[in-house]
Amino acid sequence: MPDIRLATFNCENLMMRCDFARSGLANARRKLTDVDDALVAEQVDAVFDVLSEDDRTLTAQALVATKAEVCALQEVENLVTLTAFDNRYVGRWAGKPFGERVLHEGNDSRGIDVGLLSSLTVAFQRSHARATFGRLGIHPPKGASVNDYVFRRDCLEVDVEKDGRLLTLFVCHFKSMHGGRKRTVAMREAEAQAVRRIVSQRFDDPAKAEWVILGDFNDYWEVDGRPARPHGLGALVGDGFAIDLASRAIADPYDRWTHHYSGDDTYGALDHIFLSPTLAALNPAARVEIVRAGSPYRAARYDGARFPGVGWITPKASDHCPMVATLKFEGRPAAP
Repeated sequence: MPDIRLATFNCENLMMRCDFARSGLANARRKLTDVDDALVAEQVDAVFDVLSEDDRTLTAQALVATKAEVCALQEVENLVTLTAFDNRYVGRWAGKPFGERVLHEGNDSRGIDVGLLSSLTVAFQRSHARATFGRLGIHPPKGASVNDYVFRRDCLEVDVEKDGRLLTLFVCHFKSMHGGRKRTVAMREAEAQAVRRIVSQRFDDPAKAEWVILGDFNDYWEVDGRPARPHGLGALVGDGFAIDLASRAIADPYDRWTHHYSGDDTYGALDHIFLSPTLAALNPAARVEIVRAGSPYRAARYDGARFPGVGWITPKASDHCPMVATLKFEGRPAAP
């Protein structure tokens, strides 16, 4: 039975700037940023510079520290940015880049998308960014219509292959709490329902299949062990449809946090790795690690060692911490 080292990380505004004049292409801005082909992304890499050099160096260090084979990422500008980050930053600290990169343009008004870096073969990929409430049969929340897109970014569906077996991942980044947690919870509830519907459409019996839903869900049901309701993730965890790995693997709820909000000095678990019941049963003792060495010093709850160069506010790896676990899976046979 193979195992996979799997991580999720919100990179916080992984963006680039381009010297469009140096590109030598007509309509370069459109051609170089609206890219979904990995080969094209490699070819135009040279005319881009990643913003916030110190931060991105720390982002790469945090990602490499997970020792992940596959990492789901959030807040990535485009495939060109992801390619340059993998080649120039991850490759520098890991000795080589992941190599496989997946990103499809989503719906976010800031242009931040979900993506994937993998050292394993990506056998299948599909974006659900254009899924509407009507198409998925989800009742739209107040202010939305059946023709609106469900996901604020995307739900990226990917099959990765190891030792001839396939595991399906669903990478998510739900609506933020900007505007108030209670006022925005309905949108996250709808996104959770939509992910559940997509998983159920992919697998005839989701409980018996092996899959992972992971990413930044911008919500939690507890803070340091205290209930925090209402939350928008009930469709995923309320009836056991999926199992939250960290809640099971980290006994002390005080140590489950992945994000520090300095406004009210709150430490919350916004990032999650959800397993199907069958996959959870295969991994009863799976460990979850949260890499906090790239956190700014004002996240004072973490008193461990930090990467050289981390500051009080900045530089930092991100306002989130990467979460990683090693999972055994039986999977499905890959196509010959």
